[in-house]
Amino acid sequence: MNVTERRAEVAGFVRERWGDLLAEIGGTVVERDEARLPPPSGLLATAGSSGLVALSLPQQVGGENADALTWGMVLEQIGYLCEDSALPLILNHQIDIAKFVCESGRADLIEAYALPVAQGRRGAGIAYTEEADAFSFRTLLRRKGDGFLLSGHKTYVTAALISDVFLTYALDETGDMQACMVQLDDPGVTVTAAEPVAMRTAGAGSITFEDVPLSADRILVATDGLTHAQRFLGYQRLWAACAPLGRAQAILEDCATRLATRVRYGESVAGLKNVEASLGRMYVAIESARVMLHHALSRVADGRAEVVFDPVVAAAKYFAVEQIRFVLDRAQGLLGGHGFYGTPHLGRYTRDYAGIAVLAGTQDILEVNLGAGVVARAGRPPIESPRSETSS
Repeated sequence: MNVTERRAEVAGFVRERWGDLLAEIGGTVVERDEARLPPPSGLLATAGSSGLVALSLPQQVGGENADALTWGMVLEQIGYLCEDSALPLILNHQIDIAKFVCESGRADLIEAYALPVAQGRRGAGIAYTEEADAFSFRTLLRRKGDGFLLSGHKTYVTAALISDVFLTYALDETGDMQACMVQLDDPGVTVTAAEPVAMRTAGAGSITFEDVPLSADRILVATDGLTHAQRFLGYQRLWAACAPLGRAQAILEDCATRLATRVRYGESVAGLKNVEASLGRMYVAIESARVMLHHALSRVADGRAEVVFDPVVAAAKYFAVEQIRFVLDRAQGLLGGHGFYGTPHLGRYTRDYAGIAVLAGTQDILEVNLGAGVVARAGRPPIESPRSETSS
């Protein structure tokens, strides 16, 4: 595959199919950020009915079964075209929930949750995060008769305010983790708006579960839910870097355009050698991050990635975060005061990116996990190349 040609092809059909929708969502982001409002429900419904949500989902729910590389490129274009940095996160959470439900093979859950999410008729969120590690969750799922009672609290759920179903992770009475489907209208479910420093347009909230009755058919994963959750985090680790890469590309282009219209010392600021050098380093950062991400996306698309924690995927996310952070910093430095007060977007996105960068693992945690993997692999015997038939 010629990846450059594929990327150009993806850019063309994303702009053609969803360009107007993405521009409309991004066009209200400044006002919505100040008011802490998510994208309008009607526009999110359009994202579903127009096929954006279903693009990478199976055909059984009306999807096009796009592979990981294609979807990563789509996300990059969404980041490039839409100034609302929360939109890709909202979409990815809904898509991965629908994927997990489809993987269960259960027609009842697919009909109730995956299909309406794919079509934009239901919003969905992941209820995982607590102020505790996964082995110390205080959200508990206890048996009662033929069903269960769910009690606990999730501190931060992306799109909680616009979701009516939540994929919820809780510990059972043995300490094992389970995954269950909880609906907003279930008795005992309370959603409270969150007030995060960044990502104010993500519709985030906390959720409290007070003895929520769940029938046995709501259990999506009955054992080893931790591995299931780690798969979700592994996907998000990769998806989280793709849209910001597209936004970094847009920021680089906008930065060069703005600098070209300003004159200092009798010449265009964009023509000053130190400015050209900075723009060149920003270009290198974006291109190198893109190569790393495409390598990881191809690995996932080919089925070669490790399910729970893939070191190439983690390294790609880590590297992309560092490069995008550099681009944002240099853009602010080059634009100076204009970047501070002349546009509402650079500062807002820099603030939002601080939250995106820690999604599915901070840089320090990824360093530790990757380093532990290096140590573990160091003790293995080297992989020998297969000998040819003529070898003695």
